[in-house]
Amino acid sequence: MASGLLAGGQRLCPVQGRRRLQCRSIALPPKQSRPVRSSTALTAYALGPGGLHRPIHEELVRTVYIAETMLPTKHGNFRLRGYKHTIDGGRTFVEPTAIVCGQVEGKEDVALRVHDSCFTSEVLGSLKCDCAEQLQMSMEYIHANAPGIVIYLWQEGRGIGLANKIAAYKLQEQGLDTVDANRALGLPDDLREYTAVRNILKEMGVKSVQLMTNNPRKMSILAELGVKVTDRIPIQVQAGAHNKGYLEAKSKRMDHMIQPEFWTTAAASGEGGGAAVAAAGKAAATAAAAAAAAAAARTGGNGSSVGSS
Repeated sequence: MASGLLAGGQRLCPVQGRRRLQCRSIALPPKQSRPVRSSTALTAYALGPGGLHRPIHEELVRTVYIAETMLPTKHGNFRLRGYKHTIDGGRTFVEPTAIVCGQVEGKEDVALRVHDSCFTSEVLGSLKCDCAEQLQMSMEYIHANAPGIVIYLWQEGRGIGLANKIAAYKLQEQGLDTVDANRALGLPDDLREYTAVRNILKEMGVKSVQLMTNNPRKMSILAELGVKVTDRIPIQVQAGAHNKGYLEAKSKRMDHMIQPEFWTTAAASGEGGGAAVAAAGKAAATAAAAAAAAAAARTGGNGSSVGSS
């Protein structure tokens, strides 16, 4: 079996057993911070029930590169690039960042994770979702498979904001799933927008990407924005006691491409949120599953392989 692939050609995201890549700051010609603008007149994003749309006028969209620094982390060294992004002509800004390993400038098929902020899991350690695990997996993956980028966007709670997310969590305690909780609050299913991603990739000269996602909506929006997506890299977390329902809702209600075994059975520890991981997950679990599957195939045994779709 080819390295990094499962039976049937499915892709694993290995994060162990690879040589550790050292990311160095890339010497680029000095340039002034400048906005990246789009030439399209108007883009509309489908948000929620009934095909609700929010128009975004492209002439008001701009993304300005600010600076780059080197960042040592537990996963290795990365280039950290800061931007300011606006969709209203500059009245308000957000600050997306690009976490980069290797030289992505001018490259094709760059591994890319577009990751939206999750204060509750990434800062507080919440077990209600899989966001923190996916961020750590992504950083491990691009370090082991450079060049790669994680673009981090401040779009808490699929864009509804932290306070609304807390309100939605309260409704989930009463039995609603993540989709119905948003709707009960009069909020769209998904309020995220990705013009910053297109502009950052353009500013860095990235020609095409392999997108680390389970979300078909994200793939569709990026394609509509002109980002060339050549492949999808699944990134799946084994459910736990606290996020099993959330992963099931993402799969059944939002069409996320998550294999049923990742949300029908909670992790053995019962803690949830990545006690066992496949497809770019905890390296030991992934490597062990792949090795067991390969051994079973060689011996004709009945060992089951861990796959992703």
